[in-house]
Amino acid sequence: MQIPLLIDDRTQTLLSVHRRLQICFGHQPDAPLRDPVTQMVKSMLGARTRGPVSLQAMVDLRRRFGDWDQVRVAPIWAIEETIRPVTFAADKALRLRDALAMIVAENHAMTLDNLAAMGVTEALTWLERLPGVGRKVSASVLNQTPLRKRALVIDTHHLRVLQRLGLVGHKASITQAYDIMMPLMPITWSAADLDEHHWLLKRFGQALCTYHQPSCSQCPCSDQCASLWQNQKSRRHQASA
Repeated sequence: MQIPLLIDDRTQTLLSVHRRLQICFGHQPDAPLRDPVTQMVKSMLGARTRGPVSLQAMVDLRRRFGDWDQVRVAPIWAIEETIRPVTFAADKALRLRDALAMIVAENHAMTLDNLAAMGVTEALTWLERLPGVGRKVSASVLNQTPLRKRALVIDTHHLRVLQRLGLVGHKASITQAYDIMMPLMPITWSAADLDEHHWLLKRFGQALCTYHQPSCSQCPCSDQCASLWQNQKSRRHQASA
């Protein structure tokens, strides 16, 4: 991976973090890419739900109904029953069926191949018209499938790390964080590089920079953490008061 001329300190920070996390966690394991519709379903089910649970729900849907076109015409109660272990199963069942119906209505088939010819911004806009599809889901469809477009997936773990590092504001949404971070990504990074960057920050957020008890003493990026610096400054101020 080549590094371009850097003109923004935040780009330097994310590159440093990226390298350190590669040392800590290694490289992203190779895995088959899902087709875009399947990836959309997996990502929609994954909101506020642990990965293994949402993956099993997706598998259960395929096992029960056969394919996504059959899910499109299945009763809502049956979809909800199948995905019951995920959070907000009732809402997800309705939005999932409506999103699949909208795909077929616009593309005359259960396919998202129409996205291949679109630029990233156009494709994100197209996807985010679908019920239940926000920026995390739309970016995953574009980046983590054979479409392999330069769209950065940001989930809640990734967002928390960005906020603590001071790369985005503490109240930034996933969409706002995406809009801030994408221009900072090295232009030489491919879609696969962006995917690995997300994988590294997600692993970091799950293993060390956790929500309740971040392991700051074991953190490979503690010297670049704005949140830790602010906490230390606050403690020093309180001690001197």
